[in-house]
Amino acid sequence: MLVEYLEQYVNNLYENQNRGAVLEQQGLYSKKDYYELLKPVVDLFNKDSFSLDEMREKLFNNSGIVESINDFIYKKEMVPGMVFSYGTNNYRETVVVGNKQEVTLDENDNIIPSVEKMTEDTIFDLASITKLFTSLSILKLTQAGVINLNDEVTKYAPEFKNLKGITIYDLLSFSVPLKTNGRIDRANSREEAENILLNIEVDQNSENKVPYTDMGAMVLKYVIEHASGMNYYKFVDENILKKLNMTDTHVVVPKMKLDRVASTNLDGKYYKDGNFAITKNAPKGVVYDPKAQIMGHQDGVLSGHAGMFSTPKDMTTLAKGIMGGQVIDEKYVTMMAKNRTGRKYIEDDKEKYVQYLGFLCYSKNPVLVNSELFHAMSGKAFASAGWTGTQLTVDPVNELYFFMAGNRSHNRMTFIDAAQRDKVQIDENGKKTIVLPNGDVKIDATRFAWDRDTAVVHPVLKLAIQYKMLEDIYSLMNEKVKEEERVKYI
Repeated sequence: MLVEYLEQYVNNLYENQNRGAVLEQQGLYSKKDYYELLKPVVDLFNKDSFSLDEMREKLFNNSGIVESINDFIYKKEMVPGMVFSYGTNNYRETVVVGNKQEVTLDENDNIIPSVEKMTEDTIFDLASITKLFTSLSILKLTQAGVINLNDEVTKYAPEFKNLKGITIYDLLSFSVPLKTNGRIDRANSREEAENILLNIEVDQNSENKVPYTDMGAMVLKYVIEHASGMNYYKFVDENILKKLNMTDTHVVVPKMKLDRVASTNLDGKYYKDGNFAITKNAPKGVVYDPKAQIMGHQDGVLSGHAGMFSTPKDMTTLAKGIMGGQVIDEKYVTMMAKNRTGRKYIEDDKEKYVQYLGFLCYSKNPVLVNSELFHAMSGKAFASAGWTGTQLTVDPVNELYFFMAGNRSHNRMTFIDAAQRDKVQIDENGKKTIVLPNGDVKIDATRFAWDRDTAVVHPVLKLAIQYKMLEDIYSLMNEKVKEEERVKYI
């Protein structure tokens, strides 16, 4: 019976993988891959009788996640710490590991040791995952009939005079390349920054081969405000946060909660000319993103691209709310992941791909190393990620989710120019370091976004798929699966 069930289950996952996917996104995870992934679940049922909790524990222990996390965080030190949650509609597992702070600034602006452990309720700067709230807000207004995706942006926000003919859909789907005459993050005031944004225009010289940008989401914030008649954060608060009881999600983190915030301050950038910079203007509660800072974050002004703070528990609630149709209807949820930009092209006799993007989120890239979305997920799954060390995967078809929050922009090098990379040293554990011109030794975490997939994202999502099959078999046997939560400290 279980062998037949496994075959059926594999076929369903394989079919789900192709649902809503364009041709080059289909069949990326083979049936053989699914068989190998799920066989440990069947093997458990074929052995002695175990409870559901015991089976989950065995799958977790055999997954190699603990060893992978130890290597990634404690040996290679790619990030000070993490808290991540994953699971199904019935089960949420949370892993807490490492530190939310390693160093701080003293009264003389010197960097000194100051270690604080990660906790289950640590609050993180979501960075670009904020775009997800912008996408959901636009789709919420569309569902309500307040706006139409084919409406021009200037119908609602006429102040963007250079965007005549550009639609809401164009910005939501990254379909139009944009440019500003000046850098928002280098503006001297909020007024100057907003003026630069309001004069944004289409980049006529771009082929849009790397379409991901903050700019479209920043403009769409104004569309939301004009169309709803509400401040953007108030709209999000009323229509998403309060509805889902996300009480630990904020723009301005309350003072009483600041000690729970993971530090994103004191990262480093090493430039081609030999100069380097250490970020010192993002203490706890201050958004890391400089554009969100200058646009008024500390005054409670939420930008469309970055600025939200939240916890793994709240983001798990959001993921489950999206899957359950509590935020927007299923019709609009399944629209989010559809590839709007990705395509194959030939350059220098090599096969390359334009980024695969949905509605202000990532769709599945055919090349796994370049994909924010794990190939085993359904064709209607989507992902979002932030510079500070966050990643969210939501799979509404397979009813699985994963949220990872780290502080990779704390006490790490997040950019090293290619001209300086020969200075990077690697020790016996794979830990990378570089000596700056002032003699300081810094950890190189520039490959974090790629290495974390192999070390954390993919293994954990595989485990979530196993947990889901485990539950489904129990349900098939008429065993009631109750809603549970578990926290693990590594």
